[in-house]
Amino acid sequence: MITKIKNTLEKDKKILIIFTILFIFNIALFINLFTYMIDIKQIDISVIHDLLTVISAIIILGFISTRLPKLKEITDGSAYEIAYLIIMGLLSLTISYFNQSTNGESLWAPFLEMFRMLSVVLILTYIATKSKSFKAIVKGKRSCKTIIWQIIICSVLGVLASYFTMDINGAPANARGLVVMISSLLGGPYVGMPVAIISGVWRFFLGGPTAFACCIGTIMAGIIGSLINIWNNGKFLKTYKAALLMLLFSGFDMFLVTVLTPKPDGIIIANSVYAPMTFANVLGIILFTMFLGEKKDEIKTEDLKETIDINTSKISDNTDIIDLNTDRIIEISKELEEYRNKVDKLEQELKEIKNK
Repeated sequence: MITKIKNTLEKDKKILIIFTILFIFNIALFINLFTYMIDIKQIDISVIHDLLTVISAIIILGFISTRLPKLKEITDGSAYEIAYLIIMGLLSLTISYFNQSTNGESLWAPFLEMFRMLSVVLILTYIATKSKSFKAIVKGKRSCKTIIWQIIICSVLGVLASYFTMDINGAPANARGLVVMISSLLGGPYVGMPVAIISGVWRFFLGGPTAFACCIGTIMAGIIGSLINIWNNGKFLKTYKAALLMLLFSGFDMFLVTVLTPKPDGIIIANSVYAPMTFANVLGIILFTMFLGEKKDEIKTEDLKETIDINTSKISDNTDIIDLNTDRIIEISKELEEYRNKVDKLEQELKEIKNK
């Protein structure tokens, strides 16, 4: 028991070190962005104000919504419905405020663009999860055939992610890092590293000012995801850890863009795509983690059903054997009864002979 706890703490400590390193690179990214803004004297305070307002609204609405189930338990249905309507009203007022503000369109438009791109990637990922190799990976059964199929499927998704790009303020944004991170966290280094290298090299040969930075970022996603998979005993991260990982990795990825892309192009691109890409990556991995949990439950149900069917078949076979043995036992009993009658008859005859 003590050894198990010690191993768990060591595993969490290693993962925490990666999170800490990524956090430091995120700080470096923000320093680069703010330094550039100060140099060109173009710090838009209104955008920062809008972002803080959005965060505050999300916190308040999130806190209220988490209280709703408790409210439903301790009160009647009408109080719950009124509280739900209040939340919808607050949400409508918040959206209305941003639609009327001067920065509303510029603030929301990139996120809506990323929604469209993310939906395509998630649909393709969902189709990929229907393969037998995916089910085998989820069960922890990693054969050479399974690994090869997962490399092929995830590499195709990683390459396609480079083409499903959204133009945000003149800068390209995609979910290639999300695909590579998921494949690494799920399949480990044997799947994640080949997928990362293939996707990264493919992105490099597509060209562009960020080609080298995106290539390195994609490969780093494979390395980080593979390390976490190993330290987490081959298990996919819990939802909140996966979301935090993608949040921190997105900042690290943008930091690479700022330092590996000629200035000021790298800073401008990172400033434009950081928020929408972070939003898409975090939302994407949360949705995938939720889907993975449902898939695991589905696979467990299928395995349980299969086990029940096998055991039922065995019981049926044993029942047939028992029936056959029962018939034989009845026959033997009848034969024994006949022999007993014969013995009784012989004993009776012997008695009669003695009496004579």
